[in-house]
Amino acid sequence: MNMKTIYHRMKPKRLKGKLFLSMLVFIIFPLILLNIYLFNEFEVALQDKIVAQSSKGLDQLKQSTEDLMSLVYKTLVMVQNDNAIHNVLTEPEKYTVLDRIHRTEHVLKNIDNSIFLFNSQIVYYTLLDLNGNVYTSFQPQEMLNYDTLKSESWAQQLNADRPYMWIANDPNYVSRDITSSKYLLTLSSTMRDTNKTPFSLARISIDYEAWFKASVQSNEEHQYYIINHAGMLVSSFNSEQALDSRILSFFSENTEKSGFYFDQSTDSLINYRSIPQLDWYFVDVIPRKVLFNEVRLLKIKFFSIFFAFIVLFIGINMFISYKFTKPLTVLEKKMSSIVNQNLKLTISEKNYTGEILQLIRSFNQMSTDMNKMVKLLKDEQKQREMVHFQMLLSQINPHFLLNTLNTIKWLAIRKGDKDIPDICVSLGHILETSLHSEVELIFLKDELKLIEDYLLIHELRFNDQLNVQYEYSSGMDYALVPKLSIQPLIENSIIHGIAPLKGQGMITVRIFTQNKLLYIEIEDNGVGIKEQNRQQRERSRKGIGLQNLKERLHILFKEDGLLEVVPLEQGTLVRMQLPYLLSSPYERG
Repeated sequence: MNMKTIYHRMKPKRLKGKLFLSMLVFIIFPLILLNIYLFNEFEVALQDKIVAQSSKGLDQLKQSTEDLMSLVYKTLVMVQNDNAIHNVLTEPEKYTVLDRIHRTEHVLKNIDNSIFLFNSQIVYYTLLDLNGNVYTSFQPQEMLNYDTLKSESWAQQLNADRPYMWIANDPNYVSRDITSSKYLLTLSSTMRDTNKTPFSLARISIDYEAWFKASVQSNEEHQYYIINHAGMLVSSFNSEQALDSRILSFFSENTEKSGFYFDQSTDSLINYRSIPQLDWYFVDVIPRKVLFNEVRLLKIKFFSIFFAFIVLFIGINMFISYKFTKPLTVLEKKMSSIVNQNLKLTISEKNYTGEILQLIRSFNQMSTDMNKMVKLLKDEQKQREMVHFQMLLSQINPHFLLNTLNTIKWLAIRKGDKDIPDICVSLGHILETSLHSEVELIFLKDELKLIEDYLLIHELRFNDQLNVQYEYSSGMDYALVPKLSIQPLIENSIIHGIAPLKGQGMITVRIFTQNKLLYIEIEDNGVGIKEQNRQQRERSRKGIGLQNLKERLHILFKEDGLLEVVPLEQGTLVRMQLPYLLSSPYERG
């Protein structure tokens, strides 16, 4: 069953159904699609706005981190340049243990307050001199051992070419009573004096989670995470929300420094920024259900009201269509009964007003007129049958004429006459061609052969006073031309131009092509168009050859088929224009 069959089966048959279908297709469906499109565009615009806001927040977060790293580095410089710290670390024998600790802690506290503006409790200092002493500004989880610290990777990797380095995921070594963060952000460095001589190792760590939990507020709309380039979760600013493993795997394969994408598995918008120095990504996860919750509620309210109006609109229109189609249904039944009674009944005009009354009156008038037309049609049918019978009889005449020509030809041959058989053969060719009504276009060479047959008939009449010359290329032999289209032009030239002429008659058949069009010109030196028009007015029977040819050209070739008559000083030129259709030669099989 194809689509066309399904369409015809589902297509409503009644007017009410068609009205409902029209409203559905041309009003309701377009409105629904338009509103869906507008809401989608609104969601896209809202998403772009939220992405822009999220990107701004992540950029601020990245800038804040870089500022914090800059402050930590500045702290390191201040510790390195402080004379009290330098004296304690280079000449520990001049001070008691408690004095060294007191002096160190006092300097570190003052630097911390001057840089971070308050005793933040998130910056932790560890200093190692070259004499086996360790100084801290915090209470460690475990007792610090100088040799153990000295052998750790952060201390071993420092050298002359690498005076400092950042450790992004440094395991937390501070007492859990102070901070519960899993990792710290650490700057480790070799401190040197003004002579570039190393005198201490420094480790300054920041409780990064505490810092950003104080500056970044996660909520339902924004959930912030730190993920490293290996796809591991470093920190979460909303510990209640677990991060999907597919999001983590995305960052293990990602090479872009910033961007956003929509994660289908979590139905969330993921926006991110990279900090190459720390091998981190700041990630903002925005759940779509939260992102478009207000839009979804608005959409539900809108479409609820919209469909309520649609139902009301359909109900009102169906009521109107019922009131409109009910009289038409009555009219339909009446019309069916009238058809069954051969259109001889009319509909009563009572109980109807307005347009329906006018319609019934028109129908009654139509019924009366159709009765008259039926009678006329019956009379015309009888006439057609008579004409058809006459046409059948007339079809016998050309065949009878051909048979008669053959009889005349053989009688002339028996009596030894040479001209009459040739005339009969030429006339037979012309009649035979005219009988092939199913063929409209023939080769140019065949049409010219018919001209030669036609001219042969006139040779005896004019006794060598008629000359015909041809100007055309042999490559046009297989051009297609309408059958018997040149012969009427030659006939007009002979009868109306050459016959009244006193003297030698000359006809030139000129054939050429131009702009994909074929032009056939018949030029004679006859009496001219004025004399021909005078003779035409004196004739009781008007000629139809040229007019018939014009109509044939128009039917076959439309605007490309033209016939033009051009008067000359001596004679007349007739030009026929048609498309240049060149057919390939073939052998008759």
